[in-house]
Amino acid sequence: MLPENAGNLPPLAVTLREARRISGLGYTTLWKLRKTGRLRFIKVPGIDRALIDFQSLQELLAPRAAAKAPPARRRGRPRKVAAQREAAVVT
Repeated sequence: MLPENAGNLPPLAVTLREARRISGLGYTTLWKLRKTGRLRFIKVPGIDRALIDFQSLQELLAPRAAAKAPPARRRGRPRKVAAQREAAVVT
């Protein structure tokens, strides 16, 4: 017998097809993420099927507040800021 709020609980594991639909990633990418350890797969004994741990899929897709992208590099030749400052001090 399932609890009354069973429909509101997230799944424990999803199939590769469901993970593709949820994430928008392809089969090859999901397998590469498994190989690198960023996705956890669940192997049920006696069943020849790979399931993805839903929590690891959520962690992969959730934005990280602490991890900031490095500032974008400017294109072209870098400016000579130090030389301009010295010229301004001399004059």
